[in-house]
Amino acid sequence: MKEFVGSGWKKILELNELESFDSIWELDAAWFEEPNKRRGGWSGVSRISLKTEEGGSVGIFLKRQENHNTKTLAKPVNGEPTFYREFKNILRFISHGIPTVEPVYFFYRYKKGKSQAILMTKELEGFESLDSPIYARSGELMSNKDQRESLMKAVAKEMRKMHDHHFRHNCLYSKHIFVRAIGNQWDVKFIDLEKLSRSFFKKRALLRDLYTLPRRISGWRQSDKLKFFKMYRQEEKLSPQSKLIWCEIHNRMLSKNKL
Repeated sequence: MKEFVGSGWKKILELNELESFDSIWELDAAWFEEPNKRRGGWSGVSRISLKTEEGGSVGIFLKRQENHNTKTLAKPVNGEPTFYREFKNILRFISHGIPTVEPVYFFYRYKKGKSQAILMTKELEGFESLDSPIYARSGELMSNKDQRESLMKAVAKEMRKMHDHHFRHNCLYSKHIFVRAIGNQWDVKFIDLEKLSRSFFKKRALLRDLYTLPRRISGWRQSDKLKFFKMYRQEEKLSPQSKLIWCEIHNRMLSKNKL
């Protein structure tokens, strides 16, 4: 595949002497998280700061991996780098107007029998994940009913857009949804799209993600979960079809909690 450099990023990479795969691969950068070692290889994330032409700086998340592949129908034996799958899904979200991170650089190669991949994305400046303490229901920000419901409505809206295009996140935990307040509105971004898939039936997508997020999000009461579902369905009173879907989700949550 052709090396990808995001619009406007070529000069910034050159300014920071990161204009080639090798220069990025060999960059000495502390791990943001401990590298994940599995699938016969490793995968790690660093946060770096790049100088801009204006004299400022911009935060970048740098992901590098080696022999960390996922088997696919097209490549059932050796598989493909998981970051390649994530990169393609980022581009799919962008093409459909679904909010996610901005890609800066991507490329993968095979060197001496090893697959190596690099994915760089712009830091979500000013955003916090939904599992941040500031979004806890008992916190000062979310104790305000109007503020809490405004945030829930914004997240429900973007989830609905994702599912309308038959995308299923498959790992929609609160830590994978980043938000920031803009006046009385909320900006929402979905991250970690490695496990994203397409569902022929939209219902399968919404069942998976609407089961995962409410069950995993900290501090939500049962009334919050039902209210969020109503916002997602855009119904003040659930229709018969929505009631069936909610019962299925609710029963799955109860069954999981008993395990």
